[in-house]
Amino acid sequence: MNDAPNYNPHGANDNTTIQRRRFPRRDHDVCMINVDGHPYPVVDWSMCGVLFKGDTRTFNEGQHVNMVLRFKTKDTIEDVKISGEVIRTKGMAIATQFGDLPNKIEQTLNKIIDMNPAPSTKTAQS
Repeated sequence: MNDAPNYNPHGANDNTTIQRRRFPRRDHDVCMINVDGHPYPVVDWSMCGVLFKGDTRTFNEGQHVNMVLRFKTKDTIEDVKISGEVIRTKGMAIATQFGDLPNKIEQTLNKIIDMNPAPSTKTAQS
């Protein structure tokens, strides 16, 4: 048995009380990703990385990738150029971790978050 505080015997990758994520995942934005010239649908993203669907046979863990996240906001399309590393592939999912974000890119991602807040988790009361 592993006594590490983040150990999960089922391997789930969730946002429980004990989290290993620095930023929450965003799965409600209208976005896609272009990796090395090929478009893929985004599952979710955060300020640290992106999870997208694709043919995992074309990606290797540790591989450096150049990406363009394309967000559809209320008024415009925002393209964000980012580089990162493939940290995990499984099934049809590829997880990447961003490299160091320049201030301008970080500001753009924060602007996108501000323009499209996460849906409320509160339920309506009767």
